[in-house]
Amino acid sequence: MTESREIQELLFRQIKDLLPSHLSLVDKISEVLDISIDSVYRRIRGEKELSFTEAKKLCTFFKISLDSLLDISTDSVTFNSYTMDEETFIKYDQYLKNVLNNFRGIDKAKLREVIIIFLELHFFQFIQIPEIMAFKLFFWRKSILGFSQYKDALFSFEGIDEEINNLCDQIVDLYVNIPSTELLSEEAISSFVKQILFYKEAGFFKDPKDALVLCDKLIELVDHLHIQAELGFKFPFGKSPGSGKGAINLYYNDIALTDSTIIVDMGDSGITYLTNNAINLIYSTNRTFFENNYKWSKNLIKKSILISGTAEKERNKFFQRLQNQLTELKEKVI
Repeated sequence: MTESREIQELLFRQIKDLLPSHLSLVDKISEVLDISIDSVYRRIRGEKELSFTEAKKLCTFFKISLDSLLDISTDSVTFNSYTMDEETFIKYDQYLKNVLNNFRGIDKAKLREVIIIFLELHFFQFIQIPEIMAFKLFFWRKSILGFSQYKDALFSFEGIDEEINNLCDQIVDLYVNIPSTELLSEEAISSFVKQILFYKEAGFFKDPKDALVLCDKLIELVDHLHIQAELGFKFPFGKSPGSGKGAINLYYNDIALTDSTIIVDMGDSGITYLTNNAINLIYSTNRTFFENNYKWSKNLIKKSILISGTAEKERNKFFQRLQNQLTELKEKVI
């Protein structure tokens, strides 16, 4: 098989992995390249080579690194981004749809490994509780991104959006079915604690009692994570353990977690996700960048303490420290 044929096959495999299950690979390529279905099949079978222009169109549309396909080693890494600003944040549902489509592609992959390294409870955990999700959305808008329309706004649970919650539920259903290795530190809930306390002291709650509600919800979320770590697999908050099947290997590391990173290995392809400005997300399919981060993550795991499965003593100590932080918070906001 020629090198160009191998590259062409790899490109089509990566596109298939990224494409949502309800979309046809052939139909989508036909649409992007504006060629007939028969012409697409001839390219997929390798009977006709993709032109450079066609390969560029496909890589641009599906956000695949052409350098990684060609195995070109450079110091330059190309990122795609989901960036929120005051004009686009009202379309947060589209942000969630992009995340959902990405996870559908990961869920379809036969070979997959997901490594999640976060300083705090990550997105896929807190979106399971509507009250916490509503608070984080409000906090990002008002205090992180400084949207003008939120300058004098006060937080209220009245802002809970059912459409967003529905998208979150779909994302969680995929997340709990995909095996993952996850790393946390004792700072996992520190930012939540500081944010709630700051809003209470600054008078940013429309109803001050909502601060206490958030404390209780965080306690429930930490308990839920504790149960999953004990069982060794994930399931959605509020549902029975039998509704999930993705294994979770949870590790604790309190000295070496410096970045918030998600690393997805799908065999022939890999994706590296990084957070920016708390909510904005950038990601790259650059192979060299992926391999460097994958190697870093594996080294970090070796230096971390396993707290899922049979590691009962370390697990209980870790979660007790988190609950102590929340107990102290409740005493301050009452």
